Amino acid sequence: MRLKEFEIPLGEGFYIAVEIESLAGQIVSFVVRLMKRADPDVNIARYDTAHYVPHRDVLGRKKGQLRKDWLAGMSLKDALQFAINDLRLHYERYDQIYESN
Repeated sequence: MRLKEFEIPLGEGFYIAVEIESLAGQIVSFVVRLMKRADPDVNIARYDTAHYVPHRDVLGRKKGQLRKDWLAGMSLKDALQFAINDLRLHYERYDQIYESN
């Protein structure tokens, strides 16, 4: 099993942390976290493959997990790309949701 980890910088104070596990070149699992810089840094939204199906967890500061959105029928490769693109484009909106909940 191979683990690849990297970060994608966003606007000031935010980044995407990516972890991909693969076997023989095929994605087996992934976690894509939208992170807000703090002490310590805070996970404000994430996509992952726990429960064996890719999904998004939308989080709130006070309430914790607000919603789980399943990406059923999407390949792991497509779900990974969707996750990175979504968090890259909408990180400010996820922050608003996080801060207001």
